[in-house]
Amino acid sequence: MILYERHYNWTPEDTRRDIPFAFCCPSNIKRLLITFTFSPGAEQQPERCEMAVERALTRYYDRYPRDIQPMQSEQFFPIKNLITLSLEHDGVYLGNAHRWQTEQVHILTTKHASRGFEPPCAMEGTWAGMLHIHEILSQVCEGYLRVEGSEDA
Repeated sequence: MILYERHYNWTPEDTRRDIPFAFCCPSNIKRLLITFTFSPGAEQQPERCEMAVERALTRYYDRYPRDIQPMQSEQFFPIKNLITLSLEHDGVYLGNAHRWQTEQVHILTTKHASRGFEPPCAMEGTWAGMLHIHEILSQVCEGYLRVEGSEDA
């Protein structure tokens, strides 16, 4: 049974935004399967990457003179887009999938949960989550989130 499904389109302006989502899980559901994908996983165009790398080097590295320890921004290309997913059940935080993978599958039951999450005390109830848009450098980044409930654990 599909409990939640949505397609997304993000741009660099969405960087540092949180996108909430919520769904209700009926009493007959014993297992959740969460599929999250986004693409592209990284920005390849040098002109889009250059600004982000220079910003980071200026912020984190420029206390060291570059002529002593030269840092060429090209060595950091390509730059990955990063979107993570967090979950809570009935107001209890269950964890975060803080991964670079562009194709993610997370499974939750009351006994087991995918890496990064804790199993919930019960499946029934109100679920909420957040897609954390850490960085989007690509002109357009497409995402897809689907939550399926199953009566089989």
